[in-house]
Amino acid sequence: MDFDYPNLIGALSDEERISFYEILAHNLTVSARGIWSDEHLTDSQKLEGLKWLNEIMHRVVMKAAYLRVGKNKDSESKSWEGIKHWVSLSPELAEPVEWALKFSYKTCRR
Repeated sequence: MDFDYPNLIGALSDEERISFYEILAHNLTVSARGIWSDEHLTDSQKLEGLKWLNEIMHRVVMKAAYLRVGKNKDSESKSWEGIKHWVSLSPELAEPVEWALKFSYKTCRR
């Protein structure tokens, strides 16, 4: 994935970072719909993709919640490593996750 996550997200203000994670959570649900309806994927590929996408969404939602109350302990680098790890377990996730990241970043910067 071609997105300089640690630097771009790390440079956001606190409010922009919260907005990014909230928007990303939403955009990842859109990505899930895309995976589920992709006729080029087998049912097994869809299931694997959705399983690992759920792991990403789980952490994104909690990151937003922790940021909102000032209790975030994970660096953007650690978050990025987790995202890359789950995508590596289901390569079909690379395109929809990258779309969600880029679109969320663009949206929160408006």
